Amino acid sequence: NSKIERQVGALTHRTVSVLQMDIGGFHQLLDDDSSLISIHSSVVLVTSQAIQTHGGLSTPFAGDKVLAFWNIRNLHSDHAARCVAAAQELQQATHKLGLVVRLACTGGPTTFGSMGTKTQRAFTVMGPCVPRGLVLQKLAKLIPFGILVDHAIYSQINISTQCRLALVLPLGEGKVEQAYEVIGGLQQADDEWMYQLKEKEAEKARHRRFELGGKALLSPSCI
Repeated sequence: NSKIERQVGALTHRTVSVLQMDIGGFHQLLDDDSSLISIHSSVVLVTSQAIQTHGGLSTPFAGDKVLAFWNIRNLHSDHAARCVAAAQELQQATHKLGLVVRLACTGGPTTFGSMGTKTQRAFTVMGPCVPRGLVLQKLAKLIPFGILVDHAIYSQINISTQCRLALVLPLGEGKVEQAYEVIGGLQQADDEWMYQLKEKEAEKARHRRFELGGKALLSPSCI
């Protein structure tokens, strides 16, 4: 479909799904080399497995940060659902390692390909859904189950995955961006553990107004 995908030179324009993750409290391990190496290796293993199992493309790790894409090299009509399924699998796998992760899944039109100079080139994906995912990933720590998805993802997976409206981001000119919390997964596997861990942060998200990047972020109870 030319409205969804077009190719110009070495660059491709296509709608994709993006997963972003980081690990809460990972910096506390920096003084213990053996623990840092062991945990990081375990995270790399489970992350790579989850992303590959669901047909995604992962980028090199940047510390405790994970960035992965769907519908780039392997084309899937259900790329949004695959992205969320990988996030849920990652959440449960890292929980077994004793870690708490913050995950965000976003979707939308992107431009991607090899970009840079003759001497320094890298595969790059650009589009509004990438920085939007970074914002949601940072805010996921305020959500009981730690997975946020934007409306583009939600509209594709809401039938098969249980979600609820969590946050509303005013964009100006009367427009807003809605973010949804994916519930299930750890809720079913270890409901009490996750709620005890995050209940204070979740309560703040319900009753406070946040400022992030100069834009006000409100929970539904605030509007």
